[in-house]
Amino acid sequence: MAPTILFVPGFWEGPRVFTPVCDLLQADGFKTEICTLPSTGSTSPGNPAMTDDIAAVRDHLTSIVHRGEEVILVLHSAGGFLGSAAMEGLSKSAVGQGGVVKIVFLAAAVFPEGHEHEDLPFAVVEGGAMYCVNPEVLLLNDITEPEKTKWLAMLAPQPADDWNGRVPYAGWRDVPSVYLVCEGDNALPADLQEQLANLAGSQIERCSAGHMPQLSQPSRVAEVIRAAAAII
Repeated sequence: MAPTILFVPGFWEGPRVFTPVCDLLQADGFKTEICTLPSTGSTSPGNPAMTDDIAAVRDHLTSIVHRGEEVILVLHSAGGFLGSAAMEGLSKSAVGQGGVVKIVFLAAAVFPEGHEHEDLPFAVVEGGAMYCVNPEVLLLNDITEPEKTKWLAMLAPQPADDWNGRVPYAGWRDVPSVYLVCEGDNALPADLQEQLANLAGSQIERCSAGHMPQLSQPSRVAEVIRAAAAII
């Protein structure tokens, strides 16, 4: 049976950005699910924090693993460290039947255990909310109109507080991974993505997309995921 594909979004974007890729994969018979980060759309104080996002991803992942299903995690941007932390003890080698068998990173933030987060250089805080600076350039530079206007309107704030914690776990140590380097990315430059991919020991794939390849090049993203599933 083909593995279930579980997507984890990054900051600001929400789950709907993965719909184009999910549609392509479902047409090929893959089962897809998308996590929701409780922090996205909230503001400080009293907001969900990084630990709450990790717990939410873990709960979703656990529900799939408990069905005995194998899982490919597809982690975008900040979802790279959130999803990696959430899979502690949930790899196939740890659980036996089912479990995470592979990670596909999409322009993802990859950090070792103990890494302490710093303020994002491309974010601005207004009141209790954190927004991306110039998202039309940093996130959506290769999205055509009117799609760019549509997705700009869907971006939601992240809370300003509780993001400078330490990475509790690096699940990429437990399973093989593929990293899709997005060479047109204005938020995470391609050379930095390559460094992160090398840190995780990932197989490197490439595309010309900006930071949101799931929107601008969904066929390429689906192609990379299909290939990852085929060699499990």
